Amino acid sequence: MKNCKNEALHGFIPVRERNTPEISATVREYVHGRTGAKLLWFDREDKNLTFAISFANPPNDDTGVFHIIEHSVLCGSDKYPLRDPFAELLKGSLNTFLNAMTYEDRTVYPVSSGCKRDFMNLVDVYLDAVFHPCFRSNPAAFRQEGWRYEYDEETNTLSRSGVVYNEMKGAYSSPDEAGLSALTKALFPDSIYRHDSGGDPSAIPELTYEEFLQTWETYYHPSNALIVLDGSVDLGQTLSLIDEKLSCFEKKDITVKYERSADLRAPLTEISYEVTEDSDGEKARLLLGYVFSDALCKEDYLAASILCDYLTGSNSAPLKRALLDAELCRDVGMYVSRSYEQALVIELRDMSADSIERARELVDEVLKSTVSVGMDKERLLATVNNLEFTTRERDYGALPKGVAFALSAFGVWHYGEAPEEALLLNDAIATVKEKISEDYFEKSLARMTFNCPHTAAVAMIPDPTLAKKRAEEERAELEAILDGMSSEQLEQLIREDRELKLWQQTEESEEAKASLPTLSISDIDPHTRKTEKNEYEYLGARVMEAKVDTDGIIYASLLLDASDLELCELPYLGLLSRLLKELPTEKSSAIELQSRIRSRLGSLVFSAAAIERSDEAKPYLRVSSSLLESNKESLTEILIEILTETDFSDGRAIKEICEQEISGFEDDMLSSGHSAALARVSAQVSSAGVAGEYLAGYDAYLALKEAVRADDFTSVGERLSALLGRLVTRGRAILTVSGEKKAELARAIITALPEGDAPVSKRIAPFGARREFIKIPSKVAYAVTGARLPEARAAVGPLRVVRSILSYEHLWHAVRVSGGAYGTGFVTRKNGVLSFYSYRDPSPARSIGCYAESSQYLRELAGQKADITKFIIGAYGEYDVISTPKTLSSVAAADYLTGWTDEREAKLRRSLLETSAEDLLRAADMIDEAVKAGAVCVVGGDEHLKQFEEEFDKIITL
Repeated sequence: MKNCKNEALHGFIPVRERNTPEISATVREYVHGRTGAKLLWFDREDKNLTFAISFANPPNDDTGVFHIIEHSVLCGSDKYPLRDPFAELLKGSLNTFLNAMTYEDRTVYPVSSGCKRDFMNLVDVYLDAVFHPCFRSNPAAFRQEGWRYEYDEETNTLSRSGVVYNEMKGAYSSPDEAGLSALTKALFPDSIYRHDSGGDPSAIPELTYEEFLQTWETYYHPSNALIVLDGSVDLGQTLSLIDEKLSCFEKKDITVKYERSADLRAPLTEISYEVTEDSDGEKARLLLGYVFSDALCKEDYLAASILCDYLTGSNSAPLKRALLDAELCRDVGMYVSRSYEQALVIELRDMSADSIERARELVDEVLKSTVSVGMDKERLLATVNNLEFTTRERDYGALPKGVAFALSAFGVWHYGEAPEEALLLNDAIATVKEKISEDYFEKSLARMTFNCPHTAAVAMIPDPTLAKKRAEEERAELEAILDGMSSEQLEQLIREDRELKLWQQTEESEEAKASLPTLSISDIDPHTRKTEKNEYEYLGARVMEAKVDTDGIIYASLLLDASDLELCELPYLGLLSRLLKELPTEKSSAIELQSRIRSRLGSLVFSAAAIERSDEAKPYLRVSSSLLESNKESLTEILIEILTETDFSDGRAIKEICEQEISGFEDDMLSSGHSAALARVSAQVSSAGVAGEYLAGYDAYLALKEAVRADDFTSVGERLSALLGRLVTRGRAILTVSGEKKAELARAIITALPEGDAPVSKRIAPFGARREFIKIPSKVAYAVTGARLPEARAAVGPLRVVRSILSYEHLWHAVRVSGGAYGTGFVTRKNGVLSFYSYRDPSPARSIGCYAESSQYLRELAGQKADITKFIIGAYGEYDVISTPKTLSSVAAADYLTGWTDEREAKLRRSLLETSAEDLLRAADMIDEAVKAGAVCVVGGDEHLKQFEEEFDKIITL
């Protein structure tokens, strides 16, 4: 570390610089002289540019004020006085990331783009939003995004709405979020962390507009700001823009102190949570929390993460195995919860309320025994080796690396640590690796759990009547509030509601529209992706080698064609993919096998996939892997052992996985019901959707529940063994691989596979359009409609533009802004499936009506001959994915498997850029046809079912 020359650049004074080869960057830190704002630049080669600003936001109550501010600052600013510049940016930006997020004690606003002009526009809009929001003089944004009363004059009833309010009603319907919130309150009764920064729905209505304003004014100041830049930014130009936004402020003393909470051993807290009326009695949960250090101790965090994997990383891991053997629960998880204070959380799911105390005792016994007996050094080493691989790879998927860097940096910078330390892990990994031979992990486990002086526990008791009771309580509360209102107060409420609707519906002025910076088509780099591929057959198997620079890593996927299976067999294919790695082989116990995988490979993931090519959907057993080139022999050895020698004789182990899959599906329905609804509609209209439903959707869920009811897992094991033996042949194999040693690896794997011919495929027919309602215990709903149209396949490019128009214009305003849903959108796929969806939606019936109005919206837009350039630009930006070695390898594999060629890709991009008014009219006709087709799936509670006058063809209770 060395000091920089003390020469200010656009008001920013260099503080230090540090060369960090581990992340291929020079870290440069500055402070803004006038305001004290701090700025860090990860100076490294990356054409994708990132900006992020973060504010320390310590919550003092459960009203979610910082969450509501996060939403509301993006509803217009002094320079950009639009109602929703955020949505406008989504329409017409080439951004690779554009969002904001509220953490436990900070709020972060990150943006990134591969286009320099777009990047500067995004920085300008975001800085003006956080420092000069329109809500200072207009409370409409607070009422829209936060909460409000709504009065129905026809029924003389009062209700509450608001985007954040509805979002958090959905969040609190999820037992995962409700449980962690309760545990955090129990662990930190005297800390800011006892409060939910996202907002408790019961407390959100306590927040006044005046308190909202005062909170923003206190904390949204440059003196409380941390800023991160990443990539090949033009530093002078960027700092000049930031300085322009900051220099109208004076330095202010804003002190946010982070202190360790006092140690305590809290008594067991008991809460109730919602379940369906037909849920069995084994649905209680237990959460155990142990506060073991602050966030600045990297070594502690790594050790805790390794211990989580060691103790509960699979059904064979010691803590999980002991609890399953004792039949005290059906699943166990363990993870690290991080804010300023780090806590280990152990969660037991699906248990009897009567077994909670015994389960707590057994957890303590196993932890103490693990320390007393000692831990398996080879298993610990395997986990550390795997951690080394992922740290070297640093692949964040669709998340830009710069955004990932910024989010990690803020996680320690707010607490006083050098921000880059969050990313520099090699030394800490080496330290814990050296200590494996000692009793370091045993001592760490004792210190972090049973000897920990700061602990709490939460028991979650299922209550099938809770939803009804809470609905009645809310209704009574609202009736009392309405009865207590004077005529003047009611008139004011009605007036405010009308003012809000007028604000929402008033057309933006041309002057306001012109204020937002825009791009032109010339700003788009019209490249099309081209990956050099080598396709061939080898010993009856198909191989695709992709030429991708992977920096010494191999990415390989083996797919085994299962297209000759009957539909009733597909749930067992899905179960099979979940069981492989969890069961022993003829040579290895399950725990030994998992240790070898972690030690020698970066990843080895089994899954069941439905892939469509030329209108024919085929199910596959897929094995995806990543590894260092030096370990290619290990992949072949491990893979063949699993595929040819797995032992399915342990029926109890198979049953455990079935029960865990059932529980996981039910939890997913609560937290992301729109995904399940989209999958159900896809199955109504496409063969790929049907295959997907039987592999991992609702139909697979039903099959697993039936298997558990039948309780004959010896037969299930025999069936799975026969199925795997049938699938593992060369004739069924497709291998996609990238990396320097790809050809060598491909030939080795195929040679090791047993001989066998390709299967004779069975055709899969869609379910057919119908209206389905899936009942879940939730205060919010998810509504989907869709269809598959042949003409949509030929219009994928223009339909991407239509997606941008509808998702960020019509649906955004009709479903999100006016309807109060947290999310909504229009989805178009290359196979011709078109879908509408809503997310955490209080009014699903209303939303479905809004979907039907989309065609008229498009016709009016086309008739006005409106300039749709911004939508074309936004659609192109969304379509262009972040390029990493892993994503490039995945895209090349997907193109090969689906038959998507470089020529078709180029044509799609050209048609997208050439989208016209005529294309909008054609899309409007398609939407009319899609809505008329009648494929519908709604996921929600009883109150949402009541919103629909029509009969559903099928009503499902989860």
